[in-house]
Amino acid sequence: MVRAYWTAVSALGLLASCVSGATYTDPSSIATKSYDFIIVGAGTAGAVLGSRLSENANFSVLLVEAGGSLAGITTIEIPLDAPQAHPNKSYNWNYTLVANPHLGGRTIPYPRGYGTGGSSAINYCLWTRGPKDDFDRIAKVSGDKGWSWSSLVPYFKKVEGFVTPVDGDDITGDFTPGVLGTAGPIKVTLDNFNQSVGPKFAAVGRGHYVSGMPYNQDYNSGNPLGISYLAAATGGGIRSTSMNYLTDDILASRSNIDLLIDTRVSTLTFQGNNSRAVSGVQVQQAQFGQLWNFTAKKEVILSAGSINTPQLLMLSGIGNSAELASNGITVRYSNPNVGANLKDHPWTSQDFSTTATDTFDTLHHNATYAAEQMALWTSNHTGIFAAAVAGTIMFGRAPYKAGILDANTDTSSGPDAPHYEIVVGGGFGASFGPQATSGNFWSISTVLLTPKSAGSVKLASASVWDNPIIDTNFLSNEYDRYLLSSGLNKLKELVVAPPMHGFINGTWGDFANTSTPAAMDTYMSNYATTIWHPMGTAAMGKKGTNDGVVNPDLTVKGIAKLRIVDASVFPDILAGHPQAAVYAFAERASGLIKAAYSK
Repeated sequence: MVRAYWTAVSALGLLASCVSGATYTDPSSIATKSYDFIIVGAGTAGAVLGSRLSENANFSVLLVEAGGSLAGITTIEIPLDAPQAHPNKSYNWNYTLVANPHLGGRTIPYPRGYGTGGSSAINYCLWTRGPKDDFDRIAKVSGDKGWSWSSLVPYFKKVEGFVTPVDGDDITGDFTPGVLGTAGPIKVTLDNFNQSVGPKFAAVGRGHYVSGMPYNQDYNSGNPLGISYLAAATGGGIRSTSMNYLTDDILASRSNIDLLIDTRVSTLTFQGNNSRAVSGVQVQQAQFGQLWNFTAKKEVILSAGSINTPQLLMLSGIGNSAELASNGITVRYSNPNVGANLKDHPWTSQDFSTTATDTFDTLHHNATYAAEQMALWTSNHTGIFAAAVAGTIMFGRAPYKAGILDANTDTSSGPDAPHYEIVVGGGFGASFGPQATSGNFWSISTVLLTPKSAGSVKLASASVWDNPIIDTNFLSNEYDRYLLSSGLNKLKELVVAPPMHGFINGTWGDFANTSTPAAMDTYMSNYATTIWHPMGTAAMGKKGTNDGVVNPDLTVKGIAKLRIVDASVFPDILAGHPQAAVYAFAERASGLIKAAYSK
């Protein structure tokens, strides 16, 4: 989306065995080994659950995080430094996808957050709730109206703390007051560094120059189609992560919650050899290292994400029986849906040269300016480093095409739900291929939101220390390629609309040579990659059926005292960046759990 413009270095001291009152780095330091709830993963969902459940003083909670504390890491805190957060960082799982024959046999890095805050600490901060129809479909698939759009809106608002941009820009007409919440812990805003490209695209929409792309004042209303200014979790000029739910003050003030970091859960434990009732977790801090057991009196809750949650289920004997047996794992409960149905959003990034001079490229070309801007952010969290990597977003639908896309084959959730997304970044953004060394650019990414292609997460071995085998199976069918190419062709229309005349003056790289369907297909194979939105690997299904992995209340089918709360439970891929929905799901799940044990 944009390249890294600054290398921010943060010196982190070693944590003592216990810091912030209730944060531990050594399992042996924790006096009690029994809790009401054990939550696996202090990421986007896990931190919400830990915070909300510990509001009840009668509940005791242990939150176990594989990575370390990410507090105070400047690269994470600076919104514009988001591309710096991966790959090959200590706070990243640094996974790699298997070679994809549909992408020319390429292997692709697959970053996931490793540490407190999880992927909310390393994503690009974009805040998209998703279309209303997506959640109404989840309610229909699950048989639970509580997952519908109208039921979830209060939970979205409970998460959100909308604030105005730090640059003081007048945002009247750029959003709809009242759509986003204003009192939640995740600080959401419009772009903190207003660039000239946003008003240009807004003018395209307001002028109705491109079919299917009107100006949309607030895409977070549940009806996202059109061109909008982008919201991001960068309120106050600093990244908001899920640890806003579990600040040091909150942890220190509550004696009923402990956070154990730098510790992996190696397996779930059960109440007996043949039992299907979970008793707790076994944890480890190094491969072949000492093992510790912790007991959950009420439940274990998996919030390890769409990769690690199915991995842990399989390591614990819950999954496809043949695959478990092939790894020497005793089958406790056979469910072939575990680790299946992996869906993600493939995307391509296109760069366009511009006559504008307010791009992020100035940071790359002018070290003095970069230093001045970094000093400004360090001083008061303003300036260009307070900007999210993108400031404009567009959602569109592909036209029906006989034999490929029609009412029967459409994977979108409804007529008001998009097939693709176009996101405008503020500077040159090609992550691979030829790189620009001078000039100013806008990086405009096209994202396939509703793919048919589904992949899987499988075990490489019976050890939690061996990375799972991840296959997204991107662009494996003509349907997906048609949808993505439709978005790319729509982009071509947008950049030549009248408001862009004299503003965008060239196309960088191979995208300029995609005038034929064959050339476009080759381009997608060569340049499509992942936007890191895995979902669906422990999907929700109706209670009493064999569909999915979890029931509508997110309890695991066939297993007692186990629940899952993260993006793995989405029964189909959401047409948007998933973090807002994960937060909302975690808020509702917290209420469901509290109610279940307050009767």
